[in-house]
Amino acid sequence: MVQEQSERRLGPKRNLNKQEIALIQRLLEISDRNEQLINLQSLEVQEMSDGGMGSLYIVNPQKPSGQRTFGCRIAEFQYKDADEVPIIASLNVDEDGDLYEVDVWRVDYNPVIRLMP
Repeated sequence: MVQEQSERRLGPKRNLNKQEIALIQRLLEISDRNEQLINLQSLEVQEMSDGGMGSLYIVNPQKPSGQRTFGCRIAEFQYKDADEVPIIASLNVDEDGDLYEVDVWRVDYNPVIRLMP
């Protein structure tokens, strides 16, 4: 079950790095929401406490953080890390359909070596 953002431990707000931008672009291409024009360089995120796997909470400046909840997954991308361990990356939206989080899960629960193949 996905917790509300206010219950999560999140890092400070920051902009995306190049690997994160590439991952989100790939997920948007997979989704049926590819028409969404987003300036990914200006998107603010907060790292989620996930043991170094790379999950990100996507900040929405129009909504106070404690008032957003998970809506649904709109895209999923599976690939192998540099050491061949499978990774699943998902792009989720909130209850209003706004980008909510990038959930990254490495199947052995270790930190991700390479965010994009």
